[in-house]
Amino acid sequence: MNQSAKTLFIICLLRVLSSSLRGQTEQLLVPSDLKQQTIVTEPVTLRKGFLRMGLLVNYRIADRFFDNSGDKQYYRNSTWSSKSAYGITLQYGITDRLQADLISEYMNSLEETQNTEVVAGTTVVTVDKHRGIGLGDSHLALKYQIIPEKERRFSFSGKMKMTFPTGAKNPRNIRSENQYDLPVGDGTFALGLNLSARIIVYPYSFSGYSAYTYNFKGTKVIRPTDTAESEFKIGNLFETGVAGNLHLNEWIVLGNEINYYNEGQGVIEYITPEPIPSSWALSYEPGLVFQVHRFRLGESVKIPVFGKNVPADPLFVIMAQYIF
Repeated sequence: MNQSAKTLFIICLLRVLSSSLRGQTEQLLVPSDLKQQTIVTEPVTLRKGFLRMGLLVNYRIADRFFDNSGDKQYYRNSTWSSKSAYGITLQYGITDRLQADLISEYMNSLEETQNTEVVAGTTVVTVDKHRGIGLGDSHLALKYQIIPEKERRFSFSGKMKMTFPTGAKNPRNIRSENQYDLPVGDGTFALGLNLSARIIVYPYSFSGYSAYTYNFKGTKVIRPTDTAESEFKIGNLFETGVAGNLHLNEWIVLGNEINYYNEGQGVIEYITPEPIPSSWALSYEPGLVFQVHRFRLGESVKIPVFGKNVPADPLFVIMAQYIF
């Protein structure tokens, strides 16, 4: 092969390779592929025009709690309760850097208390059951990438969240002091700010966040025997946490998070004001997230390690999402 033929062959080979690489790049950028990215590789906000629907279920059986001294105790008087919440979420990408979230919850709570006492030489066992079922409070949030990721693989974002008291705030179907249905909402508006950062070092991603929620004053029936609503204020809430995610393979991600929250002291405005005790908890949350095309399924367990005036039992979480 002469020199001119060799040169022509090399030029053709380079063109073929360039076309192949360009085709691969274009293939990665089509919407159907972008909608299949995992929690490690996807942007921290949805791309413009993308819509994601999700269901978030959490469940806890309350058997023990951290008392005011931080010691783990069993509930007194043979008290047992369970609480589950079904969160329905809608997320929409307004722009590539601005995302809107709408969240509503359906609550299902049960409290059961067994009290044993001796009356005239006879042991009397009384069991009280209270159930609360219905639509809980709703939330509207806007999240914005202040520093977008792009090729730097680092992002810094801010989120504003408004809580609306759409859930029933008062006890219902009151038959007696021990016979009534539980409220399913807090009965107050709240405004929150969240700042978060993330860096991707594939197959890892690392993130951290801090959030503060201000709870406005509200009114509700505190005790089922009250004849009027009382003014109250839930303590303001501070939360922070760090997380690390790892790709076990192309479609399974192992997640780990350590989070802390602190809710300040609140108050109930009776004739003599009654304080609502402050509380805090440090928790560890491992989990797995499966990505199957556009469908995402995650499961995790939030384990309280230390705390005060909070449940000490694990919280189980299941998440399912689909992006359109």
